[in-house]
Amino acid sequence: MTLRARELSSVCEEISRVLVGRPVQKIVQPDRATVMLGMQRSWLVASADARLGRLHLDEKPAGTGEAAPPFCMQLRKELTGARLVSCAAVEGERAAELLFERAGERRKLWLILFGRAAQLELVDERGAILGAIGPAREPYASLPEPRAIAPNDDREADRFGESPSEKIAAHYREAAHAEAAREAKTRALGEARAAIKRFTRLERALSADRARAEAAVEKRKLGDLLLAHLGEIPRGAASVTLPDDFEGGAPIAIALDPARSARENAARFYKEHKRLSRALASIDARLAEARRRRAEAEATLARLDGATAEQAASWPRPERAEKKRGKMPQRRLPPYREFRAATGAAILVGRGADRNDELTFQVARGSDLWLHARDVPGAHVVVPLEGGRPVDGETLLDAATLAAYHSNARGEPQVDIGYTLRKNVRKPPRSRPGLVTTSALKTLRVRVEPARLERLLASRADER
Repeated sequence: MTLRARELSSVCEEISRVLVGRPVQKIVQPDRATVMLGMQRSWLVASADARLGRLHLDEKPAGTGEAAPPFCMQLRKELTGARLVSCAAVEGERAAELLFERAGERRKLWLILFGRAAQLELVDERGAILGAIGPAREPYASLPEPRAIAPNDDREADRFGESPSEKIAAHYREAAHAEAAREAKTRALGEARAAIKRFTRLERALSADRARAEAAVEKRKLGDLLLAHLGEIPRGAASVTLPDDFEGGAPIAIALDPARSARENAARFYKEHKRLSRALASIDARLAEARRRRAEAEATLARLDGATAEQAASWPRPERAEKKRGKMPQRRLPPYREFRAATGAAILVGRGADRNDELTFQVARGSDLWLHARDVPGAHVVVPLEGGRPVDGETLLDAATLAAYHSNARGEPQVDIGYTLRKNVRKPPRSRPGLVTTSALKTLRVRVEPARLERLLASRADER
């Protein structure tokens, strides 16, 4: 549940007492709908989450990696160094306005907590929306003039008291945990239902395969009939009709290969019988496994229906159905591209967001050098270092050039590259692929030299 109007007014008064006059020093965006502004040992949290929308002071965040979403980048551009002039709620509404000023220019941050239409907007002095989280509105749309609600206005109960930030932060941390558990249960229910459908379809397909294979096992009887009536079969015949000695003598037509003798045709039928018998055994095993997995998925669904969100979030997910037969598995490439520095040292560059994590946390060692372009999405870059020796300047510059080239800053004349040892890089729980946090990070501003970049790209050593 988002903050109520009275609670929003109360927390705006607290923020005004603590932060007015302080400059914005750092801005991070820990999730899709939330931003945090660092202001001289205090952090201001504004979230436009549809269910957990809020505004309050909080402790220092755990860190959000080097890459930042576009709205966060826009806030950094417009608000870094700006001082908070005022923070006020819109009377009777779940909305608040934070006014910032820097070098005579003013910017407003509007937080609008209208359920699914919750928004966080950065607005200039003319009212133009510079960036936003949430549904788009008219470019020059305006809110009512913000005014603090009178202290004796008791139209809504205030759950958090006169200094609410600490209680709000604790309340929404617990609410976020419960919401994550509910979402996990919903995902688990969906996966269990999908697993039931997958394994039911697989059962049908395998049952059809079994019926066809079982019918083809009759090939052995055809071979036996040919051998029993060898003298009656003319050479070069395309078919022959023989009495069915196994079914009371009723005539049966048998298709033959004219290029083979009767004995060779019988041998062909025996070979097909043997092959199909093996296939039938395999189909039976796969069919039993599909039935077992469907039963497990049904049991999981029954358990989930009666479980709490916390219990459901901790249970293992249903197994996936097996892949179709006959499809050759693709050879998986390593998670990195390998280049060579001028010194001959290897430089490993991640192949994408999901492979970045694999390179950093499965391939790289704690003593290796790790690099990433600052404040923009890009590849993780690793320089293996033997025996803990420090990296030389030329190799560092080559690796930084590749980090700049394999990032969203490609084409910029100068790019800031962060670097540290791999042991100083961490993966936040449940974070998106490629997102990490770092400590002891140093920054190198690299000027991309065309000749250096051309040499590095030509040095690629892995399979392309």
